[in-house]
Amino acid sequence: MHLLAHLGSIQVTPTVWSELRRRAPSLAISGLPAWLSLTRPAASAMLQASQWVNAQVLHAGEAEALAYARETQADLFLTDDTAARTMGESLGIQVRGSLGVVLFAAASGHLNKAECLQTLDALETQSTLWMSAKVKSAARQAVSQIFGSP
Repeated sequence: MHLLAHLGSIQVTPTVWSELRRRAPSLAISGLPAWLSLTRPAASAMLQASQWVNAQVLHAGEAEALAYARETQADLFLTDDTAARTMGESLGIQVRGSLGVVLFAAASGHLNKAECLQTLDALETQSTLWMSAKVKSAARQAVSQIFGSP
C-alpha cells in the first residue's frame, strides 16, 4: 500500500474502500491516507458498474472503480484482476497492477534493488496475487534493466 503514495493522488470508490478496510484492518483505524481520496461515481457510472456485475463480467469493486475511471477519463486504473484489466484496456484505459506499481517505485528511485526484489518475493509468497512463471521472469528481467545486470 505504501508504494501507491508514489503514484500521486489516487481516488478510491466506496466499494473498493470497503474492501481495502476489510483486507487491511489498519486502514479502518487510521482512515484514508493523505494521497487517497474517497469519491462517488455518478449515477450513470454506477448503472454501468451494475450492468457489468449483473452480467458477471466483473466483481462489484472492480466494476465500480472501472466505471469511475471511464467516467473521469482517469490517467491510470489500478487492478490485479485479470477481467478488470482486460476490460479497462479494451476501453482504452491505461492499467497497472501490483507488479507495475513495484517496478514504477523502483524505476523512480523509491525502492533500491534489494527492496524491490524483497517486495516482489512478498507479492508472491504473502499475498493472493497469482503470477505465471512468464510474468515472474519478466518482472525479474525488468528489475535487472532498472538496476543494471546482476
